[in-house]
Amino acid sequence: MPNPDPADPPRVVPLTVVDRRRPDPPPEMPEREADLWRAIVNSRRPGWIDNPGSALILGLYCQAVAIVEDLEARARRDTHFIGKLNRQTTVVLRLAKELGLLPIKPRPPRPKIVRDRPHHTPPWSA
Repeated sequence: MPNPDPADPPRVVPLTVVDRRRPDPPPEMPEREADLWRAIVNSRRPGWIDNPGSALILGLYCQAVAIVEDLEARARRDTHFIGKLNRQTTVVLRLAKELGLLPIKPRPPRPKIVRDRPHHTPPWSA
C-alpha cells in the first residue's frame, strides 16, 4: 500500500442516511386493522416496509384479516358463509406469503430417475 501524500489530504465523502424506521399505519385505516399493522411492523426489523408497494400490500393484508374475522363470526351463525370464509382465507394466506410472514420450510429434493442403460427407443414403440 503506498504511503499517502501529505500534500493531498484525504477526501471526505458525505454519508447518505437511510431512514430505517417502523412506519405508522395510514391515518384512514380503522383502529382494529391499525393494531394489526403495528403488531406486524413492530415484530419485524426496522426498514422492513421500505417502499410504497410493501405498505400497500400490508394494508391489504390487514383489511383481509379483518374481513376473515368478520366472516368467521358470521359462519358460526350461518353455514352459507363458509365458502366465502374459505376464499378470503386463501387471500390472507397469499398476502402473508407475499409479505414473508409465513415460516419457510425447505422442500425436500426430488429424486432423480436413474436408469441402468439409456433408452434409444421410446418405451411405447418397443
